[in-house]
Amino acid sequence: MNKVIVKKEKEQKILNFYPNLYKDEVKEIMGEIKNGDIVDVCNKEMMFLGRGYVTENTSALVRILTTKDEKIDKKFIFDRIKNAFEKRKKLLEKTNCVRVFYSEADYIPGLIIDKFDKYVSIQFRNSGVETFRDEIINAVKKYLKPKGIYERSDLENRVIEGVSEKTGVLYGEIPQKITMIDNNIKYVVDIIDGQKTGFFLDQRDSRKFISQYINKNTEFLDVFSSSGGFSMLALKNGAKNVVAIDKNTHALELCHENYKLNEIESDFPNSNFSTIEGDAFSMLETLAGRTAKFDIITLDPPSLIKKKSDIYKGRDFFMDLCDKSFKLLKDGGILGVITCAYHISLQDLIEVTRMAASKNNKLLKVIGVNYQPEDHPWILHVPETLYLKALWVKIEER
Repeated sequence: MNKVIVKKEKEQKILNFYPNLYKDEVKEIMGEIKNGDIVDVCNKEMMFLGRGYVTENTSALVRILTTKDEKIDKKFIFDRIKNAFEKRKKLLEKTNCVRVFYSEADYIPGLIIDKFDKYVSIQFRNSGVETFRDEIINAVKKYLKPKGIYERSDLENRVIEGVSEKTGVLYGEIPQKITMIDNNIKYVVDIIDGQKTGFFLDQRDSRKFISQYINKNTEFLDVFSSSGGFSMLALKNGAKNVVAIDKNTHALELCHENYKLNEIESDFPNSNFSTIEGDAFSMLETLAGRTAKFDIITLDPPSLIKKKSDIYKGRDFFMDLCDKSFKLLKDGGILGVITCAYHISLQDLIEVTRMAASKNNKLLKVIGVNYQPEDHPWILHVPETLYLKALWVKIEER
């Protein structure tokens, strides 16, 4: 087996279970390697440190799969997927939608598997995991027993990795729309044309948290609503008025389908629901011109911050969002500021929210902080596995 020799000062990082070996951390490559090859990572004394696959077109030359001297084969892949599924079984007693496999946090970097009822959406995010495509599909069929598997590997980084974007049915049949249940609310999932793998499962805990503050008098603004995760939660908890903003036409169509699916008009005849299609910043400015304000606003933008050098741009982005939102909040109102960008920290959210509040002469109390839910595990040794941070603040009277 070909070997990649790590620089001495980077040995401990591998021993500490960090899965990415970057090109500038490599001392020597012994043998010829190409994308997808399994290689051993060793120190200069040839002591084994780990084993993984090559992703030579990116800054991470090797994605480490194991620090044990074990064979990377069909059994290895099957065991990894089986173990991940076993960890989610308890959660599946409460919901029919989970992230079954979360990349590095389940120890196959680049593999995402989401289960929506009896169907599975899957992403192969790099050239290394692509090598084990058949084994992964067969493992999913064996352990999850789905009616259908759909691939959503429509990711720009795959092209960088040297593999083309792919979508399509891998097994069985996939309906255009699937019904999932989360926090006792029904949602239409469009695996084929929906955003990401079909639905943002990682906001489960955020939705559960804010539900305690919603009542029949609540005016709720859902910014970057996607298919209406927060909107449906607010409506099912009896909110008086809910407005969803998103620039994606299809996402807003799904919002209205979810409204009908949950029979909100008959169950909550006094609740109003509307959607606004357009740029969030422009729409917030437009709404600021009206007299009515909101009790709760959620800000859940897409991950626009892809690299460390974008942090300041990201902070400015959130600062502007918070500034515009405070102009729309009632006294005593609640703002949820959420990021799914790894490079934006909780401290960043705290600072920009505080600065925007000061600009608007608002005093804030933190009422909650939450992260991604249990089916998106956070591995302490792999900082990148913590990406979702939600800060909840309430305007205080002085």
